[in-house]
Amino acid sequence: MREASKHGGADDPAPTPDEGGIEELARAADQLFYAMRRSRAATVGRSSAGLSLAQLALLYPLADDIRGEGLAVSKLASHADVSVPTATRMLKQLEATGVVTRRRSDLDERQVLIRLTEDGARRLAAIRTDLRARQSRALSHFTPQERRVLTTQLHELAGLITDLTPGPDR
Repeated sequence: MREASKHGGADDPAPTPDEGGIEELARAADQLFYAMRRSRAATVGRSSAGLSLAQLALLYPLADDIRGEGLAVSKLASHADVSVPTATRMLKQLEATGVVTRRRSDLDERQVLIRLTEDGARRLAAIRTDLRARQSRALSHFTPQERRVLTTQLHELAGLITDLTPGPDR
């Protein structure tokens, strides 16, 4: 990943997409992304928890709400990369099935806070356990050293992608 830094100064032309295997690496990254997405969908689809992949993305941050105070709809929407109105519709459906509770914030009546119910926490934990087991089976094919190297590289790649992702303030 340090290929660009090995070259000289600003007068050097930018590498072509095929130079240094960039195109091949990009295809491999795409293949990984879609394989992971299919794997997640298959795991969630076989789960008895009754949650969709989209609902799972919305609920994930709630698993880390240790104090149980609830999280704002806007935070959940941002994490799941959906609009607040879409998140609101999904959360109303999840409330109707007993997965979450919704309540107004004591500090700001305009803000709605979401909490997992006991049943919701159980469902989310079951899916997360299934997903982690599937990941562990796949990743166990690598040696511990390979896993450490891959971990470092994936974190670096994720950071680079995040840094290069256009956003409202970029």
